[in-house]
Amino acid sequence: MKTVVLQEVIERAKRKTEVNVLAAGQFIADKEISFTRVNILGLELSGFFEDMDPQRIQVLDATGVKFLKTLKEKVMMENLSEFFAHPIPALVLTDGIELSEDIKNLAQANGVPVLGSGESKWKFIRAFEGELEKLLAPRADIRGTVMDVFGIGVLIEGKSNVGKSECAIDLLKRGHRLVGDDVVDVSCRGSGVLLARGRYPITNRMELRGLGIVDIRELMGISAVKEVAKIDLIVGLEKWQPGKNYERLGIEEKKK
Repeated sequence: MKTVVLQEVIERAKRKTEVNVLAAGQFIADKEISFTRVNILGLELSGFFEDMDPQRIQVLDATGVKFLKTLKEKVMMENLSEFFAHPIPALVLTDGIELSEDIKNLAQANGVPVLGSGESKWKFIRAFEGELEKLLAPRADIRGTVMDVFGIGVLIEGKSNVGKSECAIDLLKRGHRLVGDDVVDVSCRGSGVLLARGRYPITNRMELRGLGIVDIRELMGISAVKEVAKIDLIVGLEKWQPGKNYERLGIEEKKK
């Protein structure tokens, strides 16, 4: 299963939301996450941990804090102690919740980083889960050229010297946009959505026989390139083979 280090998620999430390290920050570099969804604490605060997934980021919001205050101190400490005994990657306090001394001590003793955010839980979760989805998305390098044609992402595949780049140049002349050439990075998001982007260091560039590597952005302007596109259509190019039966109507659905 693919994992990502908590520290990297925090650095990326800071671009979109407020995230601060409140306690046990020395353990951040050792924490790995393998799930794209976080867990908002509810029944766990009452001591029910049967359905809790300890591998997810745990979020404590204002409602959860209000519930903890209704418990007797002994019961609250027992529930929190059992909660921190689980191997959770981190606890996040949203809605500007202040870190209590009890949670700080338990987090430090169990090696659980505590993060804080003044944002509402939903705004924080959207930003945090968005970064987790990007980092944990299955991805692969695909040989081919990706173009944005009338808003449709087209992946052009084929063996070397079959004419992929030539097709892309003709599309560029007609006002369509280049996403990536030669090798493109393809990631799977959500329910089977494939997103493609150019592979560094050849982003915005194409290799043309007789000319070498050409920077399309410098040559044709920023409107001729696009950073990322959803793949809607895959076109396979191959050299014509006399006698081969070619399917011309395009009604056969094929999957890889």
